[in-house]
Amino acid sequence: MSYTENDRLNDTLETRPKDRVPVIAGTILWAASNFPHASYEEIVSDPDLITAAQLWAKDLLGFDLLYPTPDNCFISEAFGCRIRYTQTGPIVDALPLSLENISGVENLHFPNPGKDGRFPMIREAAQKLFKKSGGTVPIVANIEGPFTSLCRVIEVELILRMMLKKPRIVDRLLDKMNRLLIEFAKALVETGVNCISLPEPTASATMISPRMFRKFVLPHIREFTNQLDIPVLLHICGDTTPILDAMGESGADILSLDQCMDLAKARALVPEKVIAGNVDPVASLLIGDVKTVEQDALHCLKTMGTERFILMPGCGLPPDAPADNIKAMVRVAAEYGLSRQLPE
Repeated sequence: MSYTENDRLNDTLETRPKDRVPVIAGTILWAASNFPHASYEEIVSDPDLITAAQLWAKDLLGFDLLYPTPDNCFISEAFGCRIRYTQTGPIVDALPLSLENISGVENLHFPNPGKDGRFPMIREAAQKLFKKSGGTVPIVANIEGPFTSLCRVIEVELILRMMLKKPRIVDRLLDKMNRLLIEFAKALVETGVNCISLPEPTASATMISPRMFRKFVLPHIREFTNQLDIPVLLHICGDTTPILDAMGESGADILSLDQCMDLAKARALVPEKVIAGNVDPVASLLIGDVKTVEQDALHCLKTMGTERFILMPGCGLPPDAPADNIKAMVRVAAEYGLSRQLPE
């Protein structure tokens, strides 16, 4: 019986794979932007096209998972936020609320994850990907965390001010957002999704203090991970050293680290966690050449070895990243295998 991508990920979560580390290429936007048979705007609302674009990208690049979520904006879109599609990806326009209109914030209508917006379409895409892959490939749904999702729906500056002036309201809003995300994640598990990627970029230590992270963000991530029986990958942008211990307490099975993070120091801080990272998505994968990517990926592997490690970009993969650069990252993992010696 062949060793599948699911086997590789599951063994990595335990200790180490049998052949090489898994490779997550972060191709959510990349696949939808580069698929040759349909436009980005067509793909994001069509489960058949999402499925076709993901399978095409996997076949072309050789990474280890499939995404049923074509972008990160479907949650805010379901709230009625306007989505603008640009060359570098979608942009969300927050709802027109103000701190003075606080009753409007408290009475914010939350969508139904069973029927509103693109939620049903994403469930259908997940079902199709599971069926097409024969259940051998991780189906990873990308669901932005409750804090970031709230800061997309309501202007981030307003949320930051409310954290100081109206903290109880922020907590209530986060509770409601988290319940929505948990309900949707559980519905996706029923379709075959077997891992959740939970990015929380707005919870970066450059945006809020470690104290605020522990007060407002960490409890809700814990609740999210506690409610699911599948692995969760948590990604927070930037230098997460000040909150890495808290991330380790979040219940997430995998901690994805930005390219600015020192992998060796991170391993020392969270020695029992699976760490994912952290090939530079811009300097290497976007504007670098194949040799640059190879050196970057090899550095990650030499630093981390092959136990409890996943090779992936340090943040989202730019849609314009050359396919040859992404292939180079995947190829390095395959050629390195389980070796602990850096190839010449």
